[in-house]
Amino acid sequence: IAYLAEAGGKQFVVVDGKEQKSYDQILNETLIFSPDSRRVAYLAKADNKWFAVVDGNEGKPYDDFAKTDRFSRASPAFSPNSQRVAYVARAGDKWFAVVDGKEEGPYDGISPWSLVFSLDSQRVAYRATIGAKQFIVADGKEEKHYDSVDGPIFSKDGRRVAYAAGMSGKSFLVVDGKEEKSYDAIGLFLFSPDNRRVGYVAGVHVAGMAGKQLKFFTVVDGKEGTLYDLVVPGSLLFSPDSQRVAFSAIAGGMLYVVVDGNQGNPFDFIISYGSISD
Repeated sequence: IAYLAEAGGKQFVVVDGKEQKSYDQILNETLIFSPDSRRVAYLAKADNKWFAVVDGNEGKPYDDFAKTDRFSRASPAFSPNSQRVAYVARAGDKWFAVVDGKEEGPYDGISPWSLVFSLDSQRVAYRATIGAKQFIVADGKEEKHYDSVDGPIFSKDGRRVAYAAGMSGKSFLVVDGKEEKSYDAIGLFLFSPDNRRVGYVAGVHVAGMAGKQLKFFTVVDGKEGTLYDLVVPGSLLFSPDSQRVAFSAIAGGMLYVVVDGNQGNPFDFIISYGSISD
């Protein structure tokens, strides 16, 4: 059990009844356990410097840690095997990804929510910015610079990496460093459980009575599916054996489930994963 406490104007973390070092400030929302529950990390401030504290040990002092829209700062992240730690920190006007105590950068910006470990904990990647360009950094190496990027994600075995990129008004998926066909928009993208297949949602502008409208379809193994008014966000999935593909889509105000390219009956709403899409 871990919690934040205060005494004598100082704050400190108590882990299993033992008090750790006191600080001027500790961000309560950053207090986390590792996946195996054996390690504890949080962000603390002393003498106007911020520290990532892992297992009671302070990391290098920084001016700040990455701010996000969801929380005031992003906490350190443990790898799935609990052995590795990474976080995003600022020194002066530059940002660094700190992975296992080693700095990567400097960059003008790093998205803390893009920082991800592979499931085997061997690899780490994130989205960084220099000037007006964004790019993915995987295993400390910068990929090609674009106007924008989204992701990254690793395949289950950690060997493959994919992300969406934008350049000159077009969007496309980049898989293992290779750019796929460009579209007007790219949505959800994912690897199949067997790591061999890639699926994503793409959008193109189609002329209509009300002018150009964005229509959506799935792209699986490079093959484009049927156009719909919308492919329901988050609905695209592979079967556990990676052989089949399914998603929910909207056309003409009705909802459909599409399995292996075959469209089912229309419904007013579809319940899936305990939620309602309407």
